[in-house]
Amino acid sequence: MNNEMISHDVKYQIEQYKNEVEKAVEYVTDLEITSRTEAENALDIACEAINLFERIESTRKEITEPSRKFQAEINRLAKQFTQNLDRVKDVVVDKVEDWKLGSWEVGELATSKVMTVDLPDFSFEVSNIQDVPREYLTVDEARVKLAMKQGLRIIPGLNLKKSTKLSIRRK
Repeated sequence: MNNEMISHDVKYQIEQYKNEVEKAVEYVTDLEITSRTEAENALDIACEAINLFERIESTRKEITEPSRKFQAEINRLAKQFTQNLDRVKDVVVDKVEDWKLGSWEVGELATSKVMTVDLPDFSFEVSNIQDVPREYLTVDEARVKLAMKQGLRIIPGLNLKKSTKLSIRRK
């Protein structure tokens, strides 16, 4: 947002703090504390800076509240549509996966607009906890899946399974 887009009134509301901010910055620029009195004075200046910061933030929030509400309403409306569209895609993926499982179709499907890709999906079940190597004893799912992704196919005590998950990508 450039300065021409900010009204004179809004600009004034924020710039009213300019002198106070410059005074506080100037105070700490060459600050040296050599006594308890100077330390106490510096703490008072820090307290004033905190209070000034809160006043500026309060003014900023007051000025931007209408636009934040407007943006929140737009986001709420758009989310209704995007959630439904995500649901449409998920239902189609589930139905195509079900169809592929029940048919002799293998491999990717494609149209002029879209194609499917079978992404590997790894899962496991603990078959015998006594046989699981110590490094996998907590059954760290992420670690097991990474090992499987890297080619490990046998982990004692776990039944490793490789499956695919259908993904849709635009061409």
